[in-house]
Amino acid sequence: MTATAAPANTPTLGRTLRRARFWLIAAAVVLAIVVVQLVATAASRVGGTFDPTSTAPAGARALAQVLRQEGVTVRTTTALDAARRTGGALLVDDSAGLLPSSAWDGLLAAHDRVIVVAPSTGTLRRLAPDIRAAGAPRGRTVAADCDLGLARRAGGLSLEGVTRSLRGSGATVCFRDRGGAGQLVTLRTGGARVLLLADAQAYTNEHIAVAGNAAVALGALGATERLVWYAPDPLELLGPSDRTLQDLTPAWVTPVAALLLLAGLGAALWRGRRLGPVVIERLPVAVRSRETVEGRARLYERGRAHLRAADALRIGAIGRMAPVLGLGRSASVDEVAAAASRATGLHLDRVRQLLLVEEPRGDRDLVRISDDLADLEAAVRAAVLPGGAPTKGTR
Repeated sequence: MTATAAPANTPTLGRTLRRARFWLIAAAVVLAIVVVQLVATAASRVGGTFDPTSTAPAGARALAQVLRQEGVTVRTTTALDAARRTGGALLVDDSAGLLPSSAWDGLLAAHDRVIVVAPSTGTLRRLAPDIRAAGAPRGRTVAADCDLGLARRAGGLSLEGVTRSLRGSGATVCFRDRGGAGQLVTLRTGGARVLLLADAQAYTNEHIAVAGNAAVALGALGATERLVWYAPDPLELLGPSDRTLQDLTPAWVTPVAALLLLAGLGAALWRGRRLGPVVIERLPVAVRSRETVEGRARLYERGRAHLRAADALRIGAIGRMAPVLGLGRSASVDEVAAAASRATGLHLDRVRQLLLVEEPRGDRDLVRISDDLADLEAAVRAAVLPGGAPTKGTR
């Protein structure tokens, strides 16, 4: 069998873009979603938890704005030196416990009033050794239950979203639940008045307007004209380092990397091939029919497609017998079976069973069907063609 190959065409830019149209559109949609999300995030100024610039539910922008409306100058900083130098009250948001003891010494010496939000275990150990962290409080709201003025003015506090509390002795504990754990602790440490707010969730944008939460926050943070809102920067607290990347890298990394680079260059020079320009040329392609048949047979064998292989043999036999029996190519299987039965004298049911119905269950059945088809085809030729002797096999 000989076929002529179709002309090879180098794909143009337009054709390549049309093929990749779906992926280009999908990438554009994803990019648009990302851009819209970034713009919306920037527009709403969403920050972290208890961030005074964040409008997210966990932010504290509402509290900062109310403080400014009450005449309090709120200054935010992440620098330890700025928090030390600035006067007024100091709010420390250090729930991660990053500040060392030396940093607390400087902050307590620089401010007369220090409010600590969600103090960590290390912070409690430094500021209030007799106070310890407790679990989630019991109930939904708690009364002031202390003589502190800001607590009595607030009346009560909502515990919605609150998961931390404080308990201990040697200090004033307010807003205690049935188990004695409180939400506000006040004491004096190193000459400074220290207020401990157990959990920042009660004063976030989501919960600040519930019960007396806003009154408690304003009473604690708005007692002075100036407030420094300090959230420690982890990078600053780690301190500068003179060690370079080379100092931190093990000694064996550099020679191994150089060896791998040289090996890659050597492999590229050894196995590299220079691809020339694409040549468009019409070439005849000759494929032997036997190779095609054997290749398809191997595929059928590998997939154990016995029925498909048998159908392929039947189609070939019917196509060869039809013109011998004087039938056209459009003749049905029943017409071919009837004509073959009349020509050879074989029973019609047996011919139809062979050409249409019988299904092989394995290789042995497939070989038997192939032999029976060859015998039927030989019998048809011998009966119809003048001087046609019966032959074995498929021609």
